[in-house]
Amino acid sequence: MTELQILLNRFLAGEIGLDELKQEFALLLQDDADLPMSAEAWLEAGEKDGRLSATVCTALKDELASHMAAAFFDADPADSGIFDRLDKSLAQHEDARSAGNEPIPGTRIKTLVLDSGSTAIGSNSVDSQGESQNEQTLEVHTGAVDAVLKVGSLIGGRYELQSQLGSGGMGKVFKARDRLRAEAQDRDPHIALKILSDEFKSHPDSMIAMQREAKRAQTLSHPNVINVHDFFRDGPHLYLTMELLEGKPLDELLKTDYWGGLHFDQAWPIIEGVCNALEYGHMKGIVHSDIKPANIFICDDGTVKVLDLGIARPIPLANVPDSEQTTFDPGKRLGSLTPAYASLEMWFQDTPDPRDDIYALACVAYMLLAGVHPFKGKSAKRASEDELIPERIDSLSRGQWSALSGGLEFHRSDRIKSVAQFRSLLEPQSVVRKRHRIEAVLAILAIIILVPVSLNFYERAVEQRTMDDRGRLQAPFVTSPAVRPALTAEQQDEIDALIRLASYQFESVSDEMSADDLIYFLSDGPNNVTQLADAVLQVDPGYEAALELRQRVFEVFVAKARALEGEEAYQQAITLTRNAEAVIPNTSIVLRLQRSICKSAPAACARQ
Repeated sequence: MTELQILLNRFLAGEIGLDELKQEFALLLQDDADLPMSAEAWLEAGEKDGRLSATVCTALKDELASHMAAAFFDADPADSGIFDRLDKSLAQHEDARSAGNEPIPGTRIKTLVLDSGSTAIGSNSVDSQGESQNEQTLEVHTGAVDAVLKVGSLIGGRYELQSQLGSGGMGKVFKARDRLRAEAQDRDPHIALKILSDEFKSHPDSMIAMQREAKRAQTLSHPNVINVHDFFRDGPHLYLTMELLEGKPLDELLKTDYWGGLHFDQAWPIIEGVCNALEYGHMKGIVHSDIKPANIFICDDGTVKVLDLGIARPIPLANVPDSEQTTFDPGKRLGSLTPAYASLEMWFQDTPDPRDDIYALACVAYMLLAGVHPFKGKSAKRASEDELIPERIDSLSRGQWSALSGGLEFHRSDRIKSVAQFRSLLEPQSVVRKRHRIEAVLAILAIIILVPVSLNFYERAVEQRTMDDRGRLQAPFVTSPAVRPALTAEQQDEIDALIRLASYQFESVSDEMSADDLIYFLSDGPNNVTQLADAVLQVDPGYEAALELRQRVFEVFVAKARALEGEEAYQQAITLTRNAEAVIPNTSIVLRLQRSICKSAPAACARQ
């Protein structure tokens, strides 16, 4: 039986697949004549306590039946008598327990740990040692509760459960007191402890999934993302410890305080908080894949926290063939999907993409503002088939509705390209107008004071800067250093994530965009392209992809400035030239363009 346990542990650890498991199990049956007598009951016990899935147990039982049929030359595997003998062994064991007697020698009794709803979610085991090495070990459910998981129960010898906070597809969450923190006189020794469900941990890849996700989550540090502390096993069960939050989940608030929808000013801080968290995750190369009200928590102080990184999925790296996505994708393998918030692409298990999160984000934003799901709770698959269209929210401006409806597009290619674009278009119009009013007042004051100065500035600058730089304009503006640093694997992963996010931002750029929107995405807004490229260049000053990004930003600004000059939108044109110059300074291209604009509209150049 020891060999079988080792074999199953290898399978549960992801070292071998199901086909190899079946093959090696068949070999064990051939090598150990006593194994068939206990294997069936052992598999039954493993399935009942959640360590083995029904699929795995069925596959191994089929191998067992085939072996017995061949061994006894019977037409029907059941005629071999193996199942009768197993039933008899189990009956003897149950009779012994019901009579209050000690277990039969060599039997290991599983101690169940139950919650108040009588669902097995943890266990400890007590072994009754057999008198002979030849006696078989049989692990079974006793049908009785030897220990009950309740307030006061101790997990891992360290975490004392105090109350249940909630439950979901991955498991149950408890408030727990960390005795180690308490002994160290920590001001707040409490944490949140998630006990993973039987359904989750029975999946052969669950250990791999949670170990990788917990490791990735521990590297995240953002005010709108819950902090994950540790992931550990206690016996056959898996636990996750996290930051303890005080407040309420959004799904509960939508049924109570937020029922019927919120005014935009009330909803916006929540939407913005989720945007912040998703932008940060996307920058790190992570698609959440399960954004929904239950995974958004509103703390008592108003802070918005995004929860549940257990099914967060890595964005595949096109230039890293051995990335984690090629070997394991928890979102795909564990089938984690919330129908009402999953994008159409998630239904068909397409490659993870930040736009999957944008669809879910738009659904949540719609619920906050309208009080109902945009497609009446129907999945994207069903809503697309029924050709449903979300009802317009009258309180939103045309631009804001364009953002929200753009996030709700069924097809990824039609959907808003980035969280930054979604936020930019949806943000409160009062903020935008206030910013523009301030800029206008400053412009008027500058016109009065600086018009004469600006004209002279451009004339002298262009005269002094001849065409010496004409040749270098045919090549990249910034040359690579002679010596390049050797990047670690971690640095390369970080750079890949930054370049990837910058590329996503560039996908949002179009010729129809206003000057303000271009500046927002390329050089001013959160996670803008220039900022991301600069972050890469701080690590490797000669990284070609980052240099190319800066050059593209420069070219977009110049092209748009020229177009605006032709449309006589001189103030916007000159603003874009200044942004271009900030990206790549001291080029005659920009200075000549500025001089041309200033000749046509001196007032536009007054702030120079």
